[in-house]
Amino acid sequence: MSRRATPVIPEEADESEEVLDPHVRMVRSDPRSAYYDPRYARPVSSAPPGGWGEIDSSFLDPARAPVPAFPLDLLPPFWRDWIGDTAGALGVPVDYVALSVLAAVSGLCGAGASVRVGPRWAEPLVLWQALVGAPSSGKSPAMAAVRELLAAVDAEKAREGDGDGAKADGEASCDSLVGETSLSAVADAVSANRRGVVLWRDDGAEWLAGAPEAARRQWLKAWSAQPLSLANRRSVPRFAVSLLLALPTDRVVDLFGGEELLARFLFAWPAPPAHCPLGAAKPARDGEALAALRRIAGKTRTAEDPMELAIDERGLKALDGFLAGLAAELHDVVVHETDGLEMAWLGKGRGTVVRLAGVLELLAWSELGPAGPPGQLGAEQIERAVRLWSDYFRPHAFALFHRTAPSERDRQARRVVRWICQLGLTEVSREQVRREGLQRSVDALDADQVLYRLQQAGIVEKVHFEIPQRGGRPPNRWCVNPRLATTLSGGNGGNPRKPPGDRRPDRSGPQSSRC
Repeated sequence: MSRRATPVIPEEADESEEVLDPHVRMVRSDPRSAYYDPRYARPVSSAPPGGWGEIDSSFLDPARAPVPAFPLDLLPPFWRDWIGDTAGALGVPVDYVALSVLAAVSGLCGAGASVRVGPRWAEPLVLWQALVGAPSSGKSPAMAAVRELLAAVDAEKAREGDGDGAKADGEASCDSLVGETSLSAVADAVSANRRGVVLWRDDGAEWLAGAPEAARRQWLKAWSAQPLSLANRRSVPRFAVSLLLALPTDRVVDLFGGEELLARFLFAWPAPPAHCPLGAAKPARDGEALAALRRIAGKTRTAEDPMELAIDERGLKALDGFLAGLAAELHDVVVHETDGLEMAWLGKGRGTVVRLAGVLELLAWSELGPAGPPGQLGAEQIERAVRLWSDYFRPHAFALFHRTAPSERDRQARRVVRWICQLGLTEVSREQVRREGLQRSVDALDADQVLYRLQQAGIVEKVHFEIPQRGGRPPNRWCVNPRLATTLSGGNGGNPRKPPGDRRPDRSGPQSSRC
């Protein structure tokens, strides 16, 4: 009696079953055969169409992902030199000094200057920034160098009167620089200085960690310069508060207590700078820096009548291109269920890029002298702001999020990567990942999501098989990026370079013919 065909078995059969004769394998690998068996299916592809690309190194080990240095070339010549000279003299990263300068401009402007995008869209020049690093990494001295300049501008305004009226006895100070963290005290400072203020703290954000949920919701209004109402019927029409905070690396997420506040921050998390010989340090031109900040302070007005920076036609076209790309990326984030913190941070990119463009324009104008108002924002200014947000602030924020606030999905993905590397696997199945890599802690659907997350990170790629004509499901198998071992041993050296400004996954590597 002839042997009858066995029915099609489930896609993830137990691999301990008897290995069949090669001729049987060949028949069962033919999708047209009645004996089709997913275990012996022939793959259509085993590598990405454009070749393997860059591996997201945040999934490889608990160490921080490499991040770019602050792009000083985006700043005007004088400020570029002043920041470099100040950082060199102090032995601190230029990143910390650069963000302090941005904070000084936003503190002087606040809601007293805005960027007009359209009839119903204007952004105040309010920035929330955080200098992240270990103790003794240079945050405090970098902040102090710029704080001295800002305090000097405040002192001059106090002596001369700044247009809001001179301070009378018993009235609150109209300084733009404040250090008191209570919501009531900051509201008093904004009431005295209707443009807004900058809260400048180099001792972390413990005050925010202990704040009740209601107070945190009130702080959200400071980012958008919205009206603030407090107890005793006190109110502030435009509560504009910029923030510059120094934060320890391991407490970032705990201090903010959620993505609503965290998503509004621009982070700098630089590597320690190379040693600068003492004899090579140049004295920074502090007098010129003070004069430049004084010019900016003299041009800003009040929140009720702000100085407006308009975007010209070419600038609007450049901004449209950025917004279209950002919208497409946010759509992809929703489709792939990427961590909510990353999505929340990306969602603030619209307004943040516009604000950065305004701050960069004022820095450029400040070094040219007070003749005439700042100009319109053209394509060059918008493109500089886009580059600063995309190529600098974004990788710093995401590296920090991946290190300090990984989602459950990312934790599972890292666990699978460690398992792959320990066994030296070049190909895995979905069921292997579920049973061995994740120790049956997830179901098949969740295992699929983990693999799709690793595909997004450039670590695996799904192997496609021909669909059988007589039914049955093809295997669910994934090819491992052969560059994974090189990247691990070479400190990310196995990754190809991407063009500057390109935020898309890099698939430009040579195509692999097999796993």
